[in-house]
Amino acid sequence: MNYEQFKHEQKNIFLVDMRQELNHYFSELTDTAIKKYLRLHKKIGIIINKKGYSQGGICPKCWYIPQCDKCSVSISYHKQQNGEMMGLCHICKTQYPYFTHCPQCHAEGFSMFWVGTQQLAEMIQQQYHSFPTIIETETVNSPNKIKKCFDAIKSQSPEIIIGTSLLAQPLYFYPFDLVIFINADVGLNIPDYTANENNFLLLYETFQKHQTKNFIIQTFNPEQYSIRYACKLDHQGFYQKENTFRQKLWYPPFGELCILLYKDEIEDRLYTKVNKLYQELLYLAEKYQFSNLEIYTTPPLIYKTFGKYRYNIILKWENLRNFMEIVVSKLPIQERGFKFHRDAESIV
Repeated sequence: MNYEQFKHEQKNIFLVDMRQELNHYFSELTDTAIKKYLRLHKKIGIIINKKGYSQGGICPKCWYIPQCDKCSVSISYHKQQNGEMMGLCHICKTQYPYFTHCPQCHAEGFSMFWVGTQQLAEMIQQQYHSFPTIIETETVNSPNKIKKCFDAIKSQSPEIIIGTSLLAQPLYFYPFDLVIFINADVGLNIPDYTANENNFLLLYETFQKHQTKNFIIQTFNPEQYSIRYACKLDHQGFYQKENTFRQKLWYPPFGELCILLYKDEIEDRLYTKVNKLYQELLYLAEKYQFSNLEIYTTPPLIYKTFGKYRYNIILKWENLRNFMEIVVSKLPIQERGFKFHRDAESIV
């Protein structure tokens, strides 16, 4: 089969290269393992970092993707208890109807992309005749819901539990015999210098905290260092590699990072305000001879939320604090409506 095994004293971690698999949801190894563990009445935990039914919909003819009116994100879809599909923005929680026809070109066959927890549960029911329990934010976001969810698990004893990254924390009353990551690459798609670290920690801490012996990690990037060092359980090796990358580009902790965020309901006014401050910052950097200082503008990962457009001015340097003291004394940043993140831990 198509996998690489990492053997440890009490754990076996199987890394599957999904580029060589015909089925991009269940690899041959995953399929064999699920069938075996179900036959032996063992407990399986499956982690997929997408909640609901699907991440969004797309027209196969014109490639139109419906987005939230208030936020620049695709409308996600959730299946309700009555079986009907509901569109939902995961940012502002606005609800939308489910489209069977493309709203733009009116073509039939509007399809979905990025499988979520609900759709994965349906696949498992159809393929393995098992009825998984789903754990995601909405089912455990209050003490009463947590108690209700855990009581149901104790009484029903499901063979498979599907969860988002919440399942990285073990259910101590319900230990798994096998843990499967459907896609270990999701966190790497975020354009941020912390993406590798966050992805490594999710995998590494899951391996360390769960008392499970066997893990299956499905990935389209089997050579990616955050994934490989996690499978090796090599915390020190990862940070040696990660720090080399950060030190070269002056990212924290080797440099300082400051983000000035501006929001506005009017897009043109947003550009005007951001550009004016950007030019003033360039002037101050030149005047006070901060020649190596990096200053640039960029939109955040999500450009619009709750009806407001957003834009960042990012400043990065090994000794940024001295320059920012000058900026604060010379420019009324907060009075202009900019949100100040002096020691920013992320650029998204």
